[in-house]
Amino acid sequence: MRTLVVAAIAAVAIAASVSAIQAPATPSSAAIPKSSPLAGPSEHFDDAFLEWPLAQADRAYGTINGRQLHRLVEEQAAIARRYRDQGHPKFWGRIIGTSADAESAEWLAGKFRALGLSDVRIQPLPLDPQWFPQQWSVTVSGGGKTIALDTAQPDYRAAALPAGGIDVEAVYGGLGSDADLAGKDVKGKAVFTYTMLGMHDEGAVKRADERGAAMMFEADMVPGNMRYQAYPSNTTAPAFTVGSDDGLAARNLIGSLGPGQTARVKATLDVQMVPNLKTALVWGTLPGATDETIYIVAHRDGWFDASGDNAGGVAAMIGLAEYYAKIPQAERRRRMVFIGLDGHHNTGPGSAVGGVWLNQPENKARLFAKTALAINCEHPSTLQTYVRPRYIGGDVLHWSNMYSAQQWYAGGPSRPELTAIALAAFREFGVPLLAEPNPRPPAGDLGRLYRFTPGVATSEFFHYFHTDRETPETVPWTGLQATTRAYAKIVDEVNKRPLSTFQRTEEGATR
Repeated sequence: MRTLVVAAIAAVAIAASVSAIQAPATPSSAAIPKSSPLAGPSEHFDDAFLEWPLAQADRAYGTINGRQLHRLVEEQAAIARRYRDQGHPKFWGRIIGTSADAESAEWLAGKFRALGLSDVRIQPLPLDPQWFPQQWSVTVSGGGKTIALDTAQPDYRAAALPAGGIDVEAVYGGLGSDADLAGKDVKGKAVFTYTMLGMHDEGAVKRADERGAAMMFEADMVPGNMRYQAYPSNTTAPAFTVGSDDGLAARNLIGSLGPGQTARVKATLDVQMVPNLKTALVWGTLPGATDETIYIVAHRDGWFDASGDNAGGVAAMIGLAEYYAKIPQAERRRRMVFIGLDGHHNTGPGSAVGGVWLNQPENKARLFAKTALAINCEHPSTLQTYVRPRYIGGDVLHWSNMYSAQQWYAGGPSRPELTAIALAAFREFGVPLLAEPNPRPPAGDLGRLYRFTPGVATSEFFHYFHTDRETPETVPWTGLQATTRAYAKIVDEVNKRPLSTFQRTEEGATR
């Protein structure tokens, strides 16, 4: 009863802390229709995904069902959409400190309780003032035409524009390299630059800011005119991302003007730093035969539907909890601790407070002294897509019937035994990987723990990452199934070895 009361109080506290964040809905603008197509799935596309067959020796892992895991992704996307529909049409998701964060915490705690985990609790954590854009708009005009850039999305922690907005000249900056900006006066102007996943990073936004631009726009040229939420640009002037169709429309308007004519950008951006918010860690435990531990963690936050990043990871964590909850305690060699982390999308001061709390010396020593393994479930299944394949006409982003190869880390160079266990498990269940491991964990929450904890992490960051098109359909159930089964196999193989096989000093792990 005490656990239930604590959890309820925590959820209420988090929900109450976000009551002030209610941005009014912004009506859609009268923009020119934009329709770069996405080659999306047919009605029964999920039946076309390639499913890796189970070997006879692995039949026990067949209870980890990818379609069931995918329903958990859909439920989390629904949490994000409820927040969107409560008056947050453009900056939405399971954002730290919001009512969606509180709902996500209570939802996950409910899943843990239903599976019979013990010590289920929601641990509230205070936040520094958090960045919330309230309202913004961007139009480009010239030659008698006006285009509303509906996909313009301020980079996280972008500075507000003056009250009433600005009206400045627009400049085409190409890729934003020194060559592209040579001879161009960008001071006090709005600069448009263009990039795409896989291209060389020109540092265009920073370069334009250093040359005195009033604001910067970075158009992502992946087809689909997606709204993309970027991490901080760390610039003085505000930076925005823009979808490909909007970016091309702005470029073409600038290019259509005759001598002596200039395009103008009108923009507004109202930002609030909201104090006194809370987030939470969500805990659940499966006791084992010993006091040694295995940690399974996944961050709960994300922008937009956040289906791949990171509803899929949370689903994999729940799938592991369900699988091991069915195994008698005496057969679980080590205690398993599951943590729904607050997350890390709120980059800046006071961010990732859950990870910071876990990394505090006193907590680190108390929680991880006898840890044999920590698995960070992060983007475990991402749809493989292709931009404008050869010999297929049109400006289209095409879907495949397979999930993407993942970046990966399994213990690092000081733990070759863990690397070998992980590689064998991923191969056994059909989890495609990049050919070489990362020297340290891919971007994510294991980065705070791996120096003192034997860790495994896989993740991918592909075309829909951080966009409003990262819907549940972009998370193949087959990838969820394969990766979660591989995680379970890694746990079982690690449990066959003594603690000393994997534990290292922080210095050794760092090397």
